[in-house]
Amino acid sequence: MDSSNSWLWSRVGARLLMAGGGGLIGWWAGHLVDHPAAIGLIGAALAVLSVSVLDTLKGHAVLDWLRTPEAVPPELPGLWGEVAHRVQRVIYLKDKQIAEERARLAQFLSAIEASPNGVMLLDATEHISWISPSAADHFGLHPQRDLMQRVTNLVRQPAFVQYLASGDYREAVKCPAPRGGQGYLLVHIRSYGEGLKLVLSQDITERERADTMRRDFVANVSHEIRTPLTVLSGFIETLASLPLTEVERKRVVDLMMQQAERMQGLVADLLTLAQIEGSPRPASDRWTRVDQLLQRVETDAAGLSRDRHVLQFDIETNGGACEIAGVESEWLSAMGNLVSNAIRYTPDGGEIAVRWTLQPEGGAVFSVRDSGIGIAPEHIPRLTERFYRVDGSRSRETGGTGLGLSIVKHVVQRHGGELRITSEAGKGSTFTLTVPAARVRMR
Repeated sequence: MDSSNSWLWSRVGARLLMAGGGGLIGWWAGHLVDHPAAIGLIGAALAVLSVSVLDTLKGHAVLDWLRTPEAVPPELPGLWGEVAHRVQRVIYLKDKQIAEERARLAQFLSAIEASPNGVMLLDATEHISWISPSAADHFGLHPQRDLMQRVTNLVRQPAFVQYLASGDYREAVKCPAPRGGQGYLLVHIRSYGEGLKLVLSQDITERERADTMRRDFVANVSHEIRTPLTVLSGFIETLASLPLTEVERKRVVDLMMQQAERMQGLVADLLTLAQIEGSPRPASDRWTRVDQLLQRVETDAAGLSRDRHVLQFDIETNGGACEIAGVESEWLSAMGNLVSNAIRYTPDGGEIAVRWTLQPEGGAVFSVRDSGIGIAPEHIPRLTERFYRVDGSRSRETGGTGLGLSIVKHVVQRHGGELRITSEAGKGSTFTLTVPAARVRMR
């Protein structure tokens, strides 16, 4: 017999027993008034009624507890005590399950919030029901204040509004970031449920910048190589088709050699840049004397300037006793590029000051200051991009490939330093290369 039937028979048996006991007591008392049968029936009825009233009171206590199940359940014997215990257990299990689901949901939302990609949930009327911090940053919204607001009232970027209204979400849409128009977003919309929408956003500003740089790089390389190749082809055709004197032939050959050297320099710089970008950070156990390094830079600068500029090389006291850690050829390339750039962009008679200074915290600074043409502020952030030129015609005239500052930036970053540029149009420029303390020591 199962537990439910046992409880049923026990309750029926208890009532029959109470009825029998009350009837016997009433039958015995009824002999005193000569009505044993009537008094016995009344006694049995009163016994059953008292049991029912007591049972009703217990049920009311359980019902009163169920109205506030967070309270302590009543301590009751019998059926109602078992009911209260089982209900309390069910409530406990449900509360535990709800707590686990809430913790799982909070963990899931935390994972979404930690993602750099944005997530926004829209209801059937395109009101914001939830938004992650990344999505709020992408669309310029507030994660709490803008909840339950219509998204198109807050995000009015035409590409996004048209995409949302089109209903065709098979392809993502690229649009300018609504926050001040800075950068680009890639937005996906997915429908789910009954008219609900999931909006996924990704900041692709860096990707777009990289794609632009890649396209510019390919175009610039093609242009840089095409120009000398065109010249070489023209000279070769001239040599093959025209009778030239020895002087004319020598001049043509010299010009051809200049163009070939120009292409060789371009290829060499491209290989250097590729090697630097693909190499791990150099170790700090290879040391080079700074005075010897700067002596080579000064010799190369004098050969490039040919006494057309005033060159000043200043090594601070004890600076000549310094050693610098890293790849010697890379440091030479970085410092040499800064000095050669200063020479190329400084008119004849101008001054170029090169200085090596030790810092109190143990690092060092290599600076190149010139009195050249200077650089307008809008060009400074892009100077280290490949092939970026403020004045392309002048750079080609002076033999530059447009890769020098890009090489300098990568060399400095690989060695843990920093390249800073300050300039003003018409008043010269200062290029400062900082060396961290870990890569500087006294001999």
